[in-house]
Amino acid sequence: MTEPDPSKPPEPELELELARPARPSSQTPSPRPSVSNPGLQAVRTAARAQPLAPEQQGPASKRLQEGAVDTLLNSVSILGEVIEDFRSSDRFFKYKALVLGLWLLLAVGAFGVACPTSGPSNDIAASLIVSGDAAKPIYMVKNESSDVWQDVEIVVNGSYRATMSKMPGEGGSATLSPAVLFDDQGKRAPSNLRITEIVVKVRNPEAEVPLLAGGVPTK
Repeated sequence: MTEPDPSKPPEPELELELARPARPSSQTPSPRPSVSNPGLQAVRTAARAQPLAPEQQGPASKRLQEGAVDTLLNSVSILGEVIEDFRSSDRFFKYKALVLGLWLLLAVGAFGVACPTSGPSNDIAASLIVSGDAAKPIYMVKNESSDVWQDVEIVVNGSYRATMSKMPGEGGSATLSPAVLFDDQGKRAPSNLRITEIVVKVRNPEAEVPLLAGGVPTK
């Protein structure tokens, strides 16, 4: 073993540093998800590839019939509830309802008489308008059809006549008075003539319609 040379400085000792173990991370990185569709294309199922089929519906007449039946059933149900409520109400309420119902019935009847909805019922739509007072009524024959009457003859009391070559439709009229009424000999009717019978005779369209009989207008 050689002794160290005292003339040389001593060599520094090598310091060995132990590698410290790596400190484990507190969070573990999550694995990256795998991409099953790299092209990012829209996924479409076989059922949605085709348009949705419209809901099956029955014929229109059948659906209308079903709707009418439902409406009828609902109306019957509501009517039953109203009747039940009326039965369970007191006597005073029933009396008021009866008076109100009678009043409505009379009002509807009066309105129907004042404003009749039906026109003349004869074939040529001839109507008789009566005006003036009861002692001296004034009669007017009116054509309420859309046709023009041709060769018109209005017979009064079976003896006197008023003739016209034509009477326009849509309201054409003729007022009857002794001044326009003549008998078969061409004699004018008396001024005090009391009209009790009126018959309208038309050649085209051919018709004979009584409008007044016994002093009472016919229907």
